[in-house]
Amino acid sequence: MQTESPDAAIPEVPAEPRNDFTGLLLLFGAILALGFFAGWGWAFVVSAIIFMIFMHELGHYLTARSTGMKVTEFFIGFGPRLWSIRKGETEYGVKGIPGGAYVRIIGMNNLDPVDPGDEDRSYRVKSFPRKLLVVSAGSIMHFLMAFGLLFALLVVYGVDADDGSWEIGSVSDASAALALDLEVGDRILRLDGEEVTDFGAFGDLVEVRGGRQVEVVWERDGNIMSDTVALGARLSDVGADGFGGLLPLDRILSIDGNDVFSWEDVVAVTAGRQGERVDMIVDPVGERFPRVMFDVTIGQVPTDPGEAIYGFFGVSEEPIRNTLGPIDATQRAGSEFIDLLGLSIEGLARFFTPSTLGSFVSDTLGGGDDAPTIEISSAEEREIASRALDTRNPDEDRILSIYGAARVGANIDFERQLGLLVMLNVFVGVFNMLPLPPLDGGHVVVAVYERIRSIGGRRYEIDYARVLPLTYAVFGLLFTIGLLALFRDIVDPIDLG
Repeated sequence: MQTESPDAAIPEVPAEPRNDFTGLLLLFGAILALGFFAGWGWAFVVSAIIFMIFMHELGHYLTARSTGMKVTEFFIGFGPRLWSIRKGETEYGVKGIPGGAYVRIIGMNNLDPVDPGDEDRSYRVKSFPRKLLVVSAGSIMHFLMAFGLLFALLVVYGVDADDGSWEIGSVSDASAALALDLEVGDRILRLDGEEVTDFGAFGDLVEVRGGRQVEVVWERDGNIMSDTVALGARLSDVGADGFGGLLPLDRILSIDGNDVFSWEDVVAVTAGRQGERVDMIVDPVGERFPRVMFDVTIGQVPTDPGEAIYGFFGVSEEPIRNTLGPIDATQRAGSEFIDLLGLSIEGLARFFTPSTLGSFVSDTLGGGDDAPTIEISSAEEREIASRALDTRNPDEDRILSIYGAARVGANIDFERQLGLLVMLNVFVGVFNMLPLPPLDGGHVVVAVYERIRSIGGRRYEIDYARVLPLTYAVFGLLFTIGLLALFRDIVDPIDLG
């Protein structure tokens, strides 16, 4: 997404407009086929990304035209023309590779040949404020779209309630919640006679009641319901010490084919078997590994549930939302936009450090940090994996390709898709303002440098032949990062876990 091709020194012979709509219909057909065969989430996110690219270039186009510059081309995509049409002095069209877009403004630098009659309409002769406006307009468009999406999300979906009220977002397998037939959207009101407030307080109530029979009161569609159930359990440090190969917060589901639910079940199945090796089905801590069977050695199993386990209920939280009015939504959207802007700047600054770039390359070429899907019997292996997870998540040191972003967006609900588009717009807007050619930020740096050198009345224009080597180097670096990101997103899809 840039205002010129990397090789600005080589003039191009304009191709004749291609008014045949066959190529354009093929593109729309490909998007529809993507929806039918891969899912409409894919089609929506891909279309949204193409629209983002279009709006970026539209920002350059509109500001260039409004400041008196001549625009000869406005294309979505690169490669062979699928369709184009000429209106006045500008050719508009679509090309075959939807990986970006460009607007061609005449006279972007001293190497760009311009007809003498058009020189006064070239970019290079315009005033500093006009240049700055044009090269910044693409990122400004992204920021405006991000703000607009944030505003819409706050008005339509709202924000979490101030009192921390919540409803069930999901129900775990082999859990007390599943035994009660609780459903997504239910609201838990009381547990064991204690009123439930925020989700953290609910967790505290559950934690100290592992394995105990408790009464649960919940609300569904305005109806109050209640029942009793035995709470499940995750291992405490003491409980995990009783089994060679298990870690704290693991959840035991089965021992030698015997389903266990309460700690009394565990104690009964393991009684008198100290030193024996048994097969277990375990829900591992953090859901880091799939549910697999571990070859576990029974040690000194504590009999007191109070010291051996923490309570486990088996629901996740979905906060209750309150929608905002236009004024509150505008203020909140502005605040959240500034926060996202800061996070994007911080993330890019961290990514383009030697250590993080090195980690990105090594994690990519090394195949990432996929969780094993085979049986694991070694406690040492699990300890190593657990500590590595606590120390550094490789997905923090990566940049998504367009394919990766589309893949993430295709597998989430519509609200989260809009949130993803907010983050993409902010990130792309910041990325394009990096002070490196051929990005828009590189043009900003050149314009600022020329303005400083022109102080005193004599107009200074940088010799772009000196900038071209840096342009090619940056282009090569970004192209390589893009290929690595695409490869990583194909072989090691990002873990949203």
